[in-house]
Amino acid sequence: MAQRSDFVTFFAEVLDDAGHRIHIGCIMAAGRDWIEVSLPEQTQLAGKIKVRFLPSLIEHDVIASWRDSDRVGLTYRNGGPPEDHFAGVPGLTDPRPADLKKRASHAWVLSR
Repeated sequence: MAQRSDFVTFFAEVLDDAGHRIHIGCIMAAGRDWIEVSLPEQTQLAGKIKVRFLPSLIEHDVIASWRDSDRVGLTYRNGGPPEDHFAGVPGLTDPRPADLKKRASHAWVLSR
């Protein structure tokens, strides 16, 4: 079986406000002001949360904005990674802002 050399997976660590790990998930999609991370439906997100993109130790404050059965949409509070952080990965980036993504999503809206 031939290996795909263009396959890339990015991981995000979701943290609580004390810096404790809640979950490590795959990045499903990314926009300028939001990120979608795989997250089991039963995983609860409460209070202030953060995300960091492994292996980086830089944390970004986020708000859980929408949920689906296998993912959560997180909106950056004070900006996210550099705009080109996910460049070059086909199908990962989405130019829509979080408000449009949230409205277009078939997921549950968590915040406004």
